[in-house]
Formats: sequence, structure tokens, C-alpha cells
Amino acid sequence: MKLSVAICTRNPRREYLDQVLSALSKQTLSPSEWELLLIDSASDQPLPETMTLHLGLGIRVVRLEISGIMRARCAAIAEARAPLLLFLDDDNVPSAHYLERGLEIAAQWPQLGCWGPAIIAPLCESRPAADVAQELNRMACCDFPTDRWSNTLEVVPPTAGLFIRTELARDYVTFAEDDTRRQLLGSTSDRFFRGEDTDLVFFLVKKGWGAGQFRPLALDHLMPNQRLNEDYIVSLAKVAAGSALLVNYLWGVPPRRNSRLDEVVYWLKSLRFTGLPRRIAQAHRAGEAEARGLIATLTA
Repeated sequence: MKLSVAICTRNPRREYLDQVLSALSKQTLSPSEWELLLIDSASDQPLPETMTLHLGLGIRVVRLEISGIMRARCAAIAEARAPLLLFLDDDNVPSAHYLERGLEIAAQWPQLGCWGPAIIAPLCESRPAADVAQELNRMACCDFPTDRWSNTLEVVPPTAGLFIRTELARDYVTFAEDDTRRQLLGSTSDRFFRGEDTDLVFFLVKKGWGAGQFRPLALDHLMPNQRLNEDYIVSLAKVAAGSALLVNYLWGVPPRRNSRLDEVVYWLKSLRFTGLPRRIAQAHRAGEAEARGLIATLTA
């Protein structure tokens, strides 16, 4: 077995998950060379192992009774039987050659610890407003014109569609378990937070590994209507700003103290914005303030 594929999910939208599973059943990589794990992160209704029978696809469901994306990914890492692990979200539809191309990159780029798609295309349930459409990169959507990689944190691929060498993933779990502060990373059923994917890539780079994004790896990202509105974009902006501050703090970069001049500059800049851009700027400020408060409790 060459590859473990893990889908971490909680209360998935079944028609979206079914599209992901259907795409996996059509992969060009032989089913004998990979396994499929479904990490059920405390869904209200437990997910059955029979959901892929009609696709002729084997699946192993791992049920967790406590939610949290960090817990789910750690469970996937512990359960993986192959030397390479692929994380898919329950709304990521991979291209037909995705698994096969990921294995080829593993062999061709031994200096990389993780790699993911250079193309993540949004498939929206309905056409978003123009200002919302411009912000879909906040949901990991991208289309880089060339392959890219770095071992200096210039390339930080999202966890959506991310391949990682299983041994390195297990090293990260050991590292994270020894630092209780990292339990703050990642969303749970009652906390919308992020930063867990960035923290993982930071760990690999600090250990001397590279990270990359490649055009032969392409995903469709299914976008429901509840994400295609200004309020959701603003919430993402707040989370991203706060998460970035927290992750940097965990890696030894404390947040810079804001001076009176910083406050004046921020106020002047905000005057240039209207509509959604102004709301996003305000959300950045609020997210950073929330993270500063959290960091203060960690250092008290």
C-alpha cells in the first residue's frame, strides 16, 4: 500500500461528500495501492461504513466523540497505514489523476515534506456577488500559473488536498501534543479558529523540509450558499488575522505592540475603504485584538 487518503468531516452535506467519494472511486491509481479513511468528528448522526458500497470503494470509518479538526487530523495520522498521507476535505473533489500524480511528486521531489494543488477551483451553488467572488481565495481557492515550492515559508499550501509523508506527520503530532497551547489551533463545534495547516507547514520547514504546490494536482472546491455572502467572508478575515498572530507567537514571534501612530495610520487607511473592503479591514483589526488577548492569557 502506497497511500492513505483521509477525509475529516463533521455533519457533512451528503451530496457534497458523495461527489468526493465518487471522484475517489474513479481515480486512475489502482485501489490496491491506497486506502480510504473517513474520520467522523462527532457528527450528530454517526457515518456508516456502507456509504461507499455502491461505488465499489472500501472505507474505514474512525468515529471520534469530541469534535475538532486538529483531533480529527491527528486521528487520521495515527490510523494511516501507508508511508504517504493525503488530506481531503468533505467538499474537495479531486481530478481523476490526483492520487497518481501525488505519488509521482513524492518520488520526484524527495526534498519536500508536503505538497498540494496549485489549482483549487470554486464550484459555487449559486453565482456570488462580484465583491464576494473576489475574496474566494480566503477559502483556499487558487490558480497558480506555474509549479512552486520553497523551504523558507514562501509556499504554505492549504490542508485541502495536501499530501504529507506519514512519518513526518507523526513527528508533528508528537511535537504538538507536547505543547498544550496548540490545542487552540483549528476549529471545533463551538470555536471557529484556524492556523493548524500553517503550523504544520512551519514545523516541516523548520525541520529542513520543503513545501510545494503543483499544477498537475487540481481540486474542485464545492461552495454552498451559506459561504457566499459578505458576513462569512468577514468572519474568515477575522479568523485569518487572529490565527496568523497566534501561529507566529507559537513560533517565537510575539505580536508587535500597537503605538498611537499605528492607530492613526489604521484610521486613515480605513477611510479609503467602503463596503466589504472596509468590513474586512475592521475584521482584521478585531481578529488581531482577540488574538492579542488570548496570547496575554498564555503568557500571564
